[in-house]
Amino acid sequence: MELDRYRMNKILLVLFSIMVVSLIPFTIRAEVKIIEAESTYIMGDNDSKVDARRIATLEAKRKALEQAGTYVESLTQVKNYQLTKDDIKSYTAGLLETEVVSEQMRGTTERPEIYIKARCKIDTDTLMNQINKFRESEDLKEQVDAVTKENEDLKRKRDALVKQLAAEKDKTKVAETQQQLDSVLSKEEANDDTHKVWINLGPQMVQFNESGKQINQADLDKSSVVLQNAIRINPQNQRARIMLASIYQQKGNMPAAEDQLRTAIKHNPSGPLPHLILGVLLKDEGRYQEALQQFHVVERIRPHNIGMLFHTGMTFWQMGRCGKSVQYLNRFLNDPRVKNHPVQKQKAIQTINECGGNRRAHF
Repeated sequence: MELDRYRMNKILLVLFSIMVVSLIPFTIRAEVKIIEAESTYIMGDNDSKVDARRIATLEAKRKALEQAGTYVESLTQVKNYQLTKDDIKSYTAGLLETEVVSEQMRGTTERPEIYIKARCKIDTDTLMNQINKFRESEDLKEQVDAVTKENEDLKRKRDALVKQLAAEKDKTKVAETQQQLDSVLSKEEANDDTHKVWINLGPQMVQFNESGKQINQADLDKSSVVLQNAIRINPQNQRARIMLASIYQQKGNMPAAEDQLRTAIKHNPSGPLPHLILGVLLKDEGRYQEALQQFHVVERIRPHNIGMLFHTGMTFWQMGRCGKSVQYLNRFLNDPRVKNHPVQKQKAIQTINECGGNRRAHF
């Protein structure tokens, strides 16, 4: 009896050891990296303390993201993706959030300085999953690239205005330059605020899926206020309008969502994402012909957009036009990215079968 008990305990110990060892790769694979960066702004005669702090804050955050990009570039998984430096820069800036962790007034009365320290946290597993999602979606990647380029343009304008302000002697021109600088800083800050909303809600709200997942009402209300302010500062902020439209959809306010999407399209007619989201909204309201108009715009810009293929096929099916429905849904099913959308894949197969169409081999 004692021998059997000894053998049983030994077997259990071996099994437990195997289980622990099997978990080790998953434990060590994930890493959380903290990146910190500092910025000091020395105030000149024409600088206000408020604007000096704003500039120092933006610079500290920018430096933190640059350091984060260098770190991300060194990761093995990123190297396997064979991303360009510009891609890594865009993903890092688009998927990481920075926060101010320290602020001090330094220097002398004659030459005061504002010191800011910013921090961003990188969870490697989470970041890799996010990069995967954005790599698979041209629409999401396009939004990240656009805001990265806009922020770079705004920084160049800001640097030029800061230099101009430091050299200016005419009080009238100083006031004009300060006003221009305030406008640029406000746009940069609005982009930063929109970015936080995008990180928290963007992928689950505007990414191609139909999970029906509901988001906390308080989060929607808070984000809505932030986005409305961003649009007030910069009416051409397309990402803010797209996010605000998605929030209105979540709340069931379809007219407000449609208005935001049509305004986004007016400011940038060649951007496919607002056309796609508007098309889905119109389809869900039974306005099939109007929906098809939006999907066809997407098709002209991006013929292989997987979301467009699925929703166009489903729209034709709802219109009773099975031939066209099967045509688009087969294109959808033959796209390698369909494996990432199992719910839509099953719907497409079911719809083709209901139409009596032939489902070609697909991935």
